[in-house]
Amino acid sequence: MNIIKFPQKGRPAGKQATVPTPDLTRQPVKPTRVKIVLDNILSFVWVMTVLVWPFVKWVLSIEIFFQMLRMIYHWNTPGVYAGLTFLLHFSVLVVLTWFVDFYRPQGMKQR
Repeated sequence: MNIIKFPQKGRPAGKQATVPTPDLTRQPVKPTRVKIVLDNILSFVWVMTVLVWPFVKWVLSIEIFFQMLRMIYHWNTPGVYAGLTFLLHFSVLVVLTWFVDFYRPQGMKQR
């Protein structure tokens, strides 16, 4: 099988263009003081949230059920915005669930 490579525009037919390869070794970056403080604050908030999560999840679930009933009752009432209130409260529950279940602070990540 013969494969004929046609020359590209702007290059001579016999020469190969060399592309410089970037240095792929990554140097470790020393974290700044602000990043260390923010990581410590976020770790503290995560630990406190995990400790109270069973109770908070129970209370938020009951409150969201109430907001859902309120949304259904006020479905066609102008000016109440019960649907947006329900959506906001439900999204807070979803974000908190993600934060507790999937987020891990830097020092607590499993390998």
